[in-house]
Amino acid sequence: MLTLEQAVTIQILHQQGQSIKAISRELGISRNTVRKYLRSQVTPKYQRTQSKVSIL
Repeated sequence: MLTLEQAVTIQILHQQGQSIKAISRELGISRNTVRKYLRSQVTPKYQRTQSKVSIL
């Protein structure tokens, strides 16, 4: 799973005209991962899970 910064970087580089192959080389991730994030067109929003209260 990529960080939010990496996902945004993929979008920016693609808008600047870089190929999927060039983006994957620059970021060190697979081309399929780059394609997935370009297809989604939505930046991932990560949230922390709430910790469970201990019964003890």
